[in-house]
Amino acid sequence: MQPPSSIAWLVDAVGEDAALEFIDGNAGRRLKIPRNADGSQLVDLYGMALAQALVDHNYGNDDYQVPLLRGWRAHMLAKRGCCNNEIATRIGTSWRNVQKLLKQAPVDRSRRYRQPDGQLDIFSL
Repeated sequence: MQPPSSIAWLVDAVGEDAALEFIDGNAGRRLKIPRNADGSQLVDLYGMALAQALVDHNYGNDDYQVPLLRGWRAHMLAKRGCCNNEIATRIGTSWRNVQKLLKQAPVDRSRRYRQPDGQLDIFSL
C-alpha cells in the first residue's frame, strides 16, 4: 500500500518503518516545529533525518498536526505481523473496524507466523 499523499514526503525522507513509528506514536498530536532541526528536541526524540524532514516540510516555526491515518497504519501494522486486536489498540478503533480497513486492500501477513529466533516450536517436539 502506498503512503497517503499527506505523509509521502515523510516516507520518502526517512523510510516506511521510521515514518510508521513516528505516525503511530504521535497520531493526532499537534507538534511545534522549530525553524532549525539542529539542537532541537525533535532530534533528541526522533533523530536528525526525521526532524529535518519535519522542518523542511513545515518551513520551520510552525505547528504540525500529525495525521491519524488509521487505514494506512492498520495495513502497515498487519504487514509487520500484528494481529487485529493489537492493531485496534494501537490505532484507537475497534477490532471490527480493523477488519473493514484491511478488507479494502489485501495484506500479506506471512511475517505474522514467524517463530522468533531461539524459541522452540512446541508443535514439533
